[in-house]
Amino acid sequence: MFNNLLLKILPDNLKEDLLIDENALKNIREIRLRIGKKPIAVCYGKEIIGNYDVTEKLIGRILSLATSYSVYAFESNISKGYLTIKGGHRIGVGGQVIWEDGRVKNFSHITFLCIRIARQIPGCADYIMDKFFADELRHTIIISPPGFGKTTILRDVVRQISDKRHMNVSLIDERSEIAACINGVPQNDIGMRTDVIDGCEKSVAVYMAVRALSPQVIAMDEIGGKADVAAIRYSMKSGCIVIGTAHGTGIDDTDKELKNLFGEGGFTRAVILKKCGEVGECLDLLEDC
Repeated sequence: MFNNLLLKILPDNLKEDLLIDENALKNIREIRLRIGKKPIAVCYGKEIIGNYDVTEKLIGRILSLATSYSVYAFESNISKGYLTIKGGHRIGVGGQVIWEDGRVKNFSHITFLCIRIARQIPGCADYIMDKFFADELRHTIIISPPGFGKTTILRDVVRQISDKRHMNVSLIDERSEIAACINGVPQNDIGMRTDVIDGCEKSVAVYMAVRALSPQVIAMDEIGGKADVAAIRYSMKSGCIVIGTAHGTGIDDTDKELKNLFGEGGFTRAVILKKCGEVGECLDLLEDC
C-alpha cells in the first residue's frame, strides 16, 4: 500500500529512468535528486544511477504531486527542511532559503530532494526486546547516524510494548513518520494500546500526553535541544518511561543538551546501532556515565 502511495508522486520519466516499480521499491532506501545531476536510487548494498539530468521541472512536479498541488499549504513543514507524505515517506529539501527574523521562512528555490522510503518491519526489535528489556523497561535512548533504521526499530519497540507488555504508550510523532497517520489515523501497526500525537513539536506534545493521555511509556524520535530535554525531564518526573532516538555514533557523539539526561534520573540505557538495523552494543549508562 505505502509503495503505491509513493509511486503516485514519482513522475513516469523518473520511474522509467531508475527502473522503479512497486517491486523495485522494496530494495530502495532513498531516492536522491539534484538539479543538473543524474538521479540516484540508493539501494541496500548498491546504487542505481539514472541516465538523464534532474531538472527544476522534475523537482517541481514531485513537490506538486506530494502536496496535491498546494505547496503553499505545506509551507510551514517545508520551512523545517522536510515534507512527510502519506505512508510516512519523508522528502528532505535543500536549496536557497528565505531567511527572515532569525529563522527559515521558506525556500525560494528547491534544488535538492532526498526521498527517504519508510517501511514497517514487524519483529525487527525482537533482539532488543528479548535481550535488553527482558527484566524491566528503563529510560532508553537508541543512537545511530541517519539512515541506520532508528525510526523503524522504535516503531517496532512501541508495537511490542503496547501489545506484548500491555502498557499504554503515547507516541509523539512530530514528523508523521512512525505511525504514518492519515487524518490522525495510524496506517502502521503501532499496537492497540498506543495513542499518537501527530505533527506536533515534541516540546509541546509531551506535556499534552502526560496531562491528558495517562501514558505509562512515552516514545519519540530524534531528540535534541533544550526544549526537548526539558519536556523529557517533565515526563520522567511524572513517572513515565521514556524511549527515544537520537543522532550520533555513540553516547559521546550526541546532542550536548541530551547528554545531561544520561545517567541517574535520566536515560539509564543506550542502544547503539552500528549498521543499518543492527544493534552494536547496549550500554548501562548508570555505569558508563
